[in-house]
Amino acid sequence: GSSVSTKFLVHTYGKHMFTCKIVCEYKKKLICGIDIESGNPPDEPRNVSCIQYGTDGHPTCTWDKGRLTYINTTYVIQ
Repeated sequence: GSSVSTKFLVHTYGKHMFTCKIVCEYKKKLICGIDIESGNPPDEPRNVSCIQYGTDGHPTCTWDKGRLTYINTTYVIQ
């Protein structure tokens, strides 16, 4: 019948796990938790270069990704 809230600052990049536990009869019990990934937004790709050998070949592309994002980042070329 009661609630608790808190705020926290994330000062470093990467994956962080925060948990909420209750102490009951000298034992800790996990109530809830959250995983947070913190990082930089990806930069716009620079120096994009693609090459395809033959008319049926698959293109191979390279580019400079820019600064490190610290999070899982997927790039799509259209």
